[in-house]
Parts: sequence; structure tokens; C-alpha cells
Amino acid sequence: MPRVAVLAAVLSALLIPAGASRANQPASCFKRPDLIRYLAANFKESPIAVGLTDAGMLLEVFSSLTGETWTVAVTTPAGMTCLMATGQDWQAVPRTAEVGPPA
Repeated sequence: MPRVAVLAAVLSALLIPAGASRANQPASCFKRPDLIRYLAANFKESPIAVGLTDAGMLLEVFSSLTGETWTVAVTTPAGMTCLMATGQDWQAVPRTAEVGPPA
């Protein structure tokens, strides 16, 4: 089972209060502070990159210090944070000078 599915299932079980209707809450979306605490405590991940999408959502990349694990999440304007992808072996790529138009 892919890590994102396992992570979503575990977080759903831990973060959705008992008695809450699971039908009304997507399995892979959570309150942002809860997700941040979970990623830090269980995977030692913290935000390493952020950006705003054209739709006004906050896209974040979380990674462990060594890059062993990583998570990509998007936070909606309403404040729900949804898992988009997870994986292993994150590697930062050095930025190069911006490329201008062809000469």
C-alpha cells in the first residue's frame, strides 16, 4: 500500500474525533496544525518549501532533515490541509540563474 494511503488512514483514525461523520470528511484532509504535529512526531518532517497556487491554495513540501521521507500537502483557503503525495529520498536541487528568452 502506498505511503500516502497508509498515512491518510492512520491520520484519519487519530485525528477525526469519535462520533464524527467520516462521510463528510475526505480521508486525506486534516486540520493543518494536526498534520504538522503528526509529520514532525512520526517522520521528523518539517516544511522546506512553500508556494501559493493560482487557485489561492498553499502548497507545502515537508521533508525529514536527511530527506529520507517527504510529504507534499495543499491547504485550502478554508484551512483544510490535504495530502497530495509522499515518498522517500528527497533531494534539493540547487537553483541556477534564470534562463532568459532565446537570443
